[in-house]
Amino acid sequence: MKTRSSSRRRLRVLLLQSWWQDRLLEGVARHAAQHNWILDCEMRWTHRVPALHEWEGDGIIAYVGVTKPQRPLLRFIRSQHVPVVLTHSGHDGLRSPRVIIPHQEIGAAAAAHLLALYFRHFGFVEFGDNVIEHERAQGFQEAVEAAGGSFRVLRLKDLSRRLADLPRPMGLFAINDLNALAVIRACLDAGCRVPEEFAVVGADNTEILCNFAPVPLTSVNCNFEQQGYEAAALLDRLMRGGRAPAQPVVISPQGVTVRASTDTIATPDPDVARALRFLRDHYRDPISIREVARVLGSSLRRVQPVFRRHIGHTMIQELTRLRVIHASRLLQDRRAKLEGVAAESGFANRHHLLRAFRRTTGATPSAHRATLGTEIAERPPAGRVR
Repeated sequence: MKTRSSSRRRLRVLLLQSWWQDRLLEGVARHAAQHNWILDCEMRWTHRVPALHEWEGDGIIAYVGVTKPQRPLLRFIRSQHVPVVLTHSGHDGLRSPRVIIPHQEIGAAAAAHLLALYFRHFGFVEFGDNVIEHERAQGFQEAVEAAGGSFRVLRLKDLSRRLADLPRPMGLFAINDLNALAVIRACLDAGCRVPEEFAVVGADNTEILCNFAPVPLTSVNCNFEQQGYEAAALLDRLMRGGRAPAQPVVISPQGVTVRASTDTIATPDPDVARALRFLRDHYRDPISIREVARVLGSSLRRVQPVFRRHIGHTMIQELTRLRVIHASRLLQDRRAKLEGVAAESGFANRHHLLRAFRRTTGATPSAHRATLGTEIAERPPAGRVR
């Protein structure tokens, strides 16, 4: 290992990446600023691997590729006797510690979002043949099939001619935002409505792509910034003589950022869709089920059985479910009192919250709070498709 001549000398770190994710770079930069590093990240713009004699520093954060690791990057890393942290999984022959994002969890998060919208039919739109695409597709498929949904794989080149024969409404997922935009364009060019007929989810949450798409794109937030920060923190420990972890550090995705491409409720009955929309918009208010019927201009006797047939449970169960979900999010703040959580979630008082929470989740709010991590997804997994 290269040694530092002075404990006060600024550490010099190289970002050596065959594929750039700017949010990962932002996470590394945040840690670098906190610890006064010199950060060599010119490759982000030049795409040029430094010559072996050009760089001398203290550590490297690298992404050498997944399907085909780039040989110049491998040669450079092996020539440098400094700690290295990798930000990908893969068979590259390197024994360096890794900070990775589990791509199956990204697919599962996309499925959970669409399941929460009551979709029954799902498709993964395939673009190529790479490890990341396979893992995200697998996570999506497993979550869909575990909930009883129908799943199929669709290739982009065949999508336009297959759309007319696909069941509707259908939730579609693609490996990343750029490919999901191609899915949206294929649907619109074929005269299909997004999201009413085909709801589309991407991944990576690249805001400039998602916000300015023909239909703004819902996307899984992969948590790249946290990955970059944790990779830098691990490298910092290694450069100061710490031990490498025995297993990769895993950074889970951070929920789904919802935009117009999934702003729908997948039910063929317009009254049921309106009822669901009203419940989702007003569950924190002191509403009753009779108000739903009044908004629909119908009677409970007609609305209730139709709702149950399409959704699989009653309107009061759906209202309670939405309130419990919101309460579970509020419980993430360990300073929040149950009285306040109850009021913010639409419950009349803490006793109503306690009863509903136990009946819905099988646990008390206190027990649930004890199991919470530091992050919470935008939408929790839905129940089984009916």
